[in-house]
Amino acid sequence: MDSPDIAATAFERAWSVYRLIHSGIDDNDARRAGLQHFIRQRCEAGETDTELLAVEGLKYLKGLEGVPED
Repeated sequence: MDSPDIAATAFERAWSVYRLIHSGIDDNDARRAGLQHFIRQRCEAGETDTELLAVEGLKYLKGLEGVPED
């Protein structure tokens, strides 16, 4: 049996929670790509805990709040 893609699972969890909290966010918001990149980097750095990655992803998104988009 194949193991689930840790980065994809963590991303889906973090993005789903973030969109529940911020209901006005479009699914194609630029933060989505940033979150995917952030979580993928953490996985490549050796992080394998899906829940921890999701929490770190939410912290990453929280850090983007108030930062103007380009």
